[in-house]
Amino acid sequence: MRSAFFGELTELSEPTTALIDETRAAVAAGRSVDRDAVAARIRSLAPPAEAGAALEQLDRVLAVGRARARLAEAPASTPKPARPLRSAVRTRPSLTANMDVRRLVDGGRYSLAWDRATGVLEWEVRIASRADERSDYVPLETRALPAETTAIDVPDTDRAFRIHIVGRGRGGKLLRRAVISGLSRESWNERWQKRASAS
Repeated sequence: MRSAFFGELTELSEPTTALIDETRAAVAAGRSVDRDAVAARIRSLAPPAEAGAALEQLDRVLAVGRARARLAEAPASTPKPARPLRSAVRTRPSLTANMDVRRLVDGGRYSLAWDRATGVLEWEVRIASRADERSDYVPLETRALPAETTAIDVPDTDRAFRIHIVGRGRGGKLLRRAVISGLSRESWNERWQKRASAS
């Protein structure tokens, strides 16, 4: 076997080569190798020039063994627990209106309230809900409220709502209007996205 030592190729004798191969096999098998003992055997078998090359090769073999041992001892990276993903289509609750609507909570009672408006003789409230963000809103009920009634309770469910509040004057003229979308118990305290209504 030839080994590079101080930039020159040195031919290793058969006994020295056999000793290096034996050491390499021990390292590959995961056995502990006493470097000093192997180095002493190399010096006893080989002349100084060959011994230097053989010791250099021995150190390379042992370095590979140490690297393998470090990799084997390194703890396997523990995968991070998957974070629950929120739906990509989830939107904040929004209010499109030409009037102000407030959210109220009294114990387990959730309600929407607004102010009386001049000229409004009747409020019409339409409530729809949907099972999830990808579903369409399904109408639940329509309420006709007198002008002095300015609050409604929201149904007791975890579903998201779309609620229309319309204030009508004489002849059914639309005077006040609010559309609240994506409102649920979960998002009740989130800031609304507000948009002005043309009517």
